[in-house]
Amino acid sequence: MKRITVTVLLLALFVACCCFSHSCANTTTAPSGGPKDTIPPVLLKITPGPGQTGFPQTEGKVTLLFNEYTVIKTPGDILLSPPTRHKPTTKIKGKNIVVTIPDTLREDQTYTLDFGQALADNNEGNLAPRIVYAFSTGETLDSLYFTGSVLDSKTLTPVKNMLVAAYLDPSDSACFKTLPDAVVKTDDWGFFVLRNLRDTTYSVYVYTDTDTDFKYNPDEDEVGFLDTTYRPVNALADTIYELRPFNMKDTLLCSLRVPMVTLLTFKELQTVQYLQNSGRVSERQGFLKFSAADVQIERMEFVGIPDSSVILQYNATRDSIDFWINTDYRLDDSLLVRFTYMKTDSTGVLAPVDEQLSLAVAAPESGTPGPPQGEQKASGPDTVFLLQIQAQDETVEQLGVRIESTLPIIRILRDSLQLWETNPKGQKAEKTFSFRQDTAELRRYIITPTEQLIKGYEYELKIAQGAFVNLDRLPNAAATSKFKIPQAENLSLLELDLTGVDERYIVELTDEKGSKVFRTYHVDQPEKLSFPYLKAGKYMIRITCDQNRNGLIDTGNLLARKQPETVRFYESSPGNKVLEILESAEIEQTIDLKEMFR
Repeated sequence: MKRITVTVLLLALFVACCCFSHSCANTTTAPSGGPKDTIPPVLLKITPGPGQTGFPQTEGKVTLLFNEYTVIKTPGDILLSPPTRHKPTTKIKGKNIVVTIPDTLREDQTYTLDFGQALADNNEGNLAPRIVYAFSTGETLDSLYFTGSVLDSKTLTPVKNMLVAAYLDPSDSACFKTLPDAVVKTDDWGFFVLRNLRDTTYSVYVYTDTDTDFKYNPDEDEVGFLDTTYRPVNALADTIYELRPFNMKDTLLCSLRVPMVTLLTFKELQTVQYLQNSGRVSERQGFLKFSAADVQIERMEFVGIPDSSVILQYNATRDSIDFWINTDYRLDDSLLVRFTYMKTDSTGVLAPVDEQLSLAVAAPESGTPGPPQGEQKASGPDTVFLLQIQAQDETVEQLGVRIESTLPIIRILRDSLQLWETNPKGQKAEKTFSFRQDTAELRRYIITPTEQLIKGYEYELKIAQGAFVNLDRLPNAAATSKFKIPQAENLSLLELDLTGVDERYIVELTDEKGSKVFRTYHVDQPEKLSFPYLKAGKYMIRITCDQNRNGLIDTGNLLARKQPETVRFYESSPGNKVLEILESAEIEQTIDLKEMFR
């Protein structure tokens, strides 16, 4: 019996080994690597502990111990507040992240060390939750805070990664010259929390800090500011919703945070005024370029040239002047220009300055391109020039037909322009139109039909050769332009009934991102605006209060404490700036501008 039992056991062991061997040799099924790691690293300990007082002012170190190996994914996200001249350095030691502060810290000062989204696990790159570590070199820890949001002044969209800087120094120059007394960066939603502040008043700025020196550089940075100083009154607490760490991909939770203040960013125009550049691009054409907008020219003289022969044009922001000389005789190789303008002196004040320029025609370089498009010779040397004609079917009713020339026009034969209408039966009739020079661009002329355009009819503008003569005494080449009113059944109409109009406003229809402008109106009284022939899609209605009535959306000025002109987007429902227009729709919206801008 013993022999039989042993035999049976040996046989069973042999069968088991064969089965195990067959299983190990089976390569038809790939081995499983297990579920993917999606858990972020967990902070186990901070040394010194959170809220540490009496922190050393020199050679200070902070050590973070995690439950797994953690890497510093974006060192630039680690931010010490208030900042020091040299940034903290970081080093990985096993599962520890060691932060060393090289500079001497302020006495009796509360600091925060914000790790932002800098830390992630070593395997899958899972971001660690945002860690903000507070400590003090004194005996107490400041504990006040306030929240805010940063928006682009033109699009009103959140701006991320902007530096929010608070200063105890109330002077306007503080952000140019000194390090801030508290800083934080905006998150992906333009939201920020300035923590561990004193019970005092702060001047608050926001800027891009392109060169990362914690100072505002107007040549490179966008900027925003609070109109008044701000005094925090709320104390930090674990129960405050806005102080939690948030996943930036969680739209719902992030959007529920409430800012206490809102700052609008803008790019400043240069304010220091001086002559930046000048030149003469041809015998009869030149330019003067100034550093700042709204240059004040007291007097200008082109020596040896009558004032009546000089054509001047400022650009829209009045920081540049183009000039042309209209004479029958050949000009000298050197043109002498004398003028007096208001220049910024060494004290920052505008004062009259006399300038004298000798402008020579630049010699063409090898490979220099020919005449600008639209002014090229059309048939042989020095015979005619080409006009640029723009007539878009969708906007011709509003904008008319635009005719442009690269050089100024010195003579026009109005009777050499004809507008013809052709009905569906092929019958033609000549139509009347108005003709005017564009006030913003002297080389542009606008033709507007005096009678309403009819759907299904075709229109043709005919310009005979020689209708226009330019500065070079060349006639235009004959030109035609055809257009018609769109009649596709799937196009839509949007009408805006504006009420409460007590200022001048710029009304724009844009795409859903606010980057492309389809149509623009300037209004200063209640009226109904029409946006016809729209394709199905998503649009926005941007309205700017044009306080200085210059037709431009003006930016702000920090030293003048001037905010950018106020922009609002029409909301068809609370929080919804996007207006979706379907095919073949007729939409009418009433907008109370006084209520919108109150």
